[in-house]
Amino acid sequence: MKAELEQLVALQNVDTGIRRLQSDLESIPRRRAEIESEFDQRAFEFKALQQAGETARETRAALDKELAEQRVRLEKAERDLMASNNSKVYEAAIRERDAAKKHIGELETKVLEQMEAAETAEKQLAEREPEFARLRAEHEERLRAFEEQTRSWSAEIEERRRERERRFAELPPGIKATYQRIVGRIRDGVALAEARNGACSACRMTLRPQLMAEIRRGDDIITCDNCNRILYYQPASQQTPQGTTVSAT
Repeated sequence: MKAELEQLVALQNVDTGIRRLQSDLESIPRRRAEIESEFDQRAFEFKALQQAGETARETRAALDKELAEQRVRLEKAERDLMASNNSKVYEAAIRERDAAKKHIGELETKVLEQMEAAETAEKQLAEREPEFARLRAEHEERLRAFEEQTRSWSAEIEERRRERERRFAELPPGIKATYQRIVGRIRDGVALAEARNGACSACRMTLRPQLMAEIRRGDDIITCDNCNRILYYQPASQQTPQGTTVSAT
């Protein structure tokens, strides 16, 4: 039975690794959003200048269109003025011409303002381009590193799943069923707990000396009366400094 317990410990170590990697993979959207958010904060001024330039160009385009319409209006008013044959038509043409000229003057002023705004934004962008180029390069490098890490996690989880299938297949049917049943019932999916210092390391329940002796022998599958996990004993020489299990091979 000691061999089966060692197999179970190794299987649990693999399962724990798979859960950790799955958690890492599930965090990808959040972590990517954090990287993008940090870049947006650092490049805020650059993006604001870009937006100012784009807005100025878009506004100028709209003004140019309106300006063209007003020039057509002015030409029509002047034609009407030349063709007028009574004072009423003449006066209406004069009013239309003057209104068009006034509007054209206002629009031309606004066009100049938007041209200056676009030129100012472009000049500032050019002056600060080295700074922003460095920020973009750092951002792209972080994304590349993150993508590489993601690929590494995906590859590792597939490798661990294959190992999991192999180790699980080596267990006797009864032990397989017991392990799966406990995994399905325990919230964290950890089916085994080390019996250490006279207690269950998972729930901290004190174990009777006789029960500890049986666990040390490893002749039977023994579960904790409190948390129902399978208990096993790991000699001190095989523990990590924190007392956690060393993966069985």
